[in-house]
Amino acid sequence: MALAQKHQREKPGTIGTSAYDFNPDYEKVKSRVSYVPGIKVIRGETHVIVPEQEFFCPAGSVFKFNNGDIQVFDRRSNNGGKTWQQVPHILENSTYQFPGPEGEVVMFQSDNAAGGSTSAGRPEVSLQKTEEEGVLEANFFRSKDNGLTRVSDPAKIYLPERYKDWSGVLCRNIVGLNDGSLLMSMYLRNGIKNTIENKFRDIVLKSSDRGKTWHYLSTVAFDMSEDNRGEGFNEASLLVLPDGKINCFMRSGASYQASLGSFNNNDWDNKMPFSFGQQTPIYKCVSVDGGKNWSIPDPITAHGVWPDAALMKNGITALTYGRPGNWMMFNIGESDTWGPIIPFYNDLYPPDCGNYVSVTEVAPDILLVVYSRTNPNDHWKSELVGTYFNVRAMTEK
Repeated sequence: MALAQKHQREKPGTIGTSAYDFNPDYEKVKSRVSYVPGIKVIRGETHVIVPEQEFFCPAGSVFKFNNGDIQVFDRRSNNGGKTWQQVPHILENSTYQFPGPEGEVVMFQSDNAAGGSTSAGRPEVSLQKTEEEGVLEANFFRSKDNGLTRVSDPAKIYLPERYKDWSGVLCRNIVGLNDGSLLMSMYLRNGIKNTIENKFRDIVLKSSDRGKTWHYLSTVAFDMSEDNRGEGFNEASLLVLPDGKINCFMRSGASYQASLGSFNNNDWDNKMPFSFGQQTPIYKCVSVDGGKNWSIPDPITAHGVWPDAALMKNGITALTYGRPGNWMMFNIGESDTWGPIIPFYNDLYPPDCGNYVSVTEVAPDILLVVYSRTNPNDHWKSELVGTYFNVRAMTEK
């Protein structure tokens, strides 16, 4: 069984100089503190990271490199988020770094027009057909300097015969296993209207050559129900645990509400350019054999899109998701329950990708959650902001 890469230790001296200093006074403000037995969460400051600009899809992606740098879109911080500098390249949603301070960084290009003129940073990865049947190609990059510069190295994706004419995109994060191989999720469908297989299904691709080629490994989840309870399974986020177990969190629907105050799914605004007027859960599947086989999908939320998960050094798993609003919840020790469940932002939507949230641990017990805030007078303009959360495991006396 392929085992997960062990958590990389901080370089000596970096915790005191680069980690964000969380203000202890916030613990005294009742409205900032959430608690369930075993976990305590304190909401900290919110900072504007990327100033307001035109976005079709303002997805809030964040990544921490092995050298301690943090990047959000085209802004990077080398002091734990205290200050941010603009850099030449945006953060690709799929970014992964091999172990070691100078480990190679690899990424697919997250750029899919999908009807918008400002598509940079959009979550999906476009695929192009090649002359070889069942083989697709995607823009792929490598970096030897923690993502500051990168070189193009197009990757090939090999799909089984049955999927050769299906349409789909790569989405979300690349993860690494202890044997050096990489996993990446893809969602796809046959495109034939009024058929069950027009619903999205999530599959996993594997690379054993550091991202040069990717081959179908397994199907994580698909929906063969006749009733239209959702759009299938898509937007999968993979999380590899130290014992080798792999968690896969997936969207199944969660459309835009008719208005911010509407929770009546029968009162749907047909003028909105979105196809489903119902809320469906985030699902979780688990693999214990390196992604070859997966458990039956288990719903873990009432709604949600674009889940993102981070395993903290204290053993707590944080999961963010959105729509309607931005949410975060926690799990300790792979228990069957999640809590506390925290709503932390709800406002007007951008043209697309409303409530797309990401999370990473920037220092011990400190999470940085990144999301967009849309201009209420011009929904084409949004800013990307980050909110810090102190998350601690509590021991009962």
